[in-house]
Amino acid sequence: MTVTTRRLRDLTIDDHTLTVPLVWGDDADTRTIDVHAAVVTREGGENLPYLLFLQGGPGFEAPAPFHAPTAPSWLDGALAHYRVVLLDQRGTGASTPFGDADLDRGAEGIAEYVTHLRADAIVEDAEALRESLGAARWSVLGQSFGGFTILR
Repeated sequence: MTVTTRRLRDLTIDDHTLTVPLVWGDDADTRTIDVHAAVVTREGGENLPYLLFLQGGPGFEAPAPFHAPTAPSWLDGALAHYRVVLLDQRGTGASTPFGDADLDRGAEGIAEYVTHLRADAIVEDAEALRESLGAARWSVLGQSFGGFTILR
């Protein structure tokens, strides 16, 4: 996993990129993708528990954290109690994106590829991220499709 850190006033944002299997549970398939998550903390919150946020969609990346006013709107409240993990679900944002370049795969290749961008694979990605962060457990928050993914 690679990690880069940036500051936004009193927020620290650690950008994590983790390489994971495209196809979880099939060791014969060696294709991989990158999954990105921004871990946002406020000064003094470096040892708080993690809160994973899963955005709606499918197909939308996690919201970008902003400071003044803090965005998303719930971020201030969450940072009082958690380090917030904003996961770009597979195929979106800074994770290996699905887009125009994938048209070269052809119709059958695209159909096969998108079967690996489902909620069950997003859950596996999140678990790999949780383990790489060294967290035994975390709290979860989901919006729309993110909530559906959490139920998975």
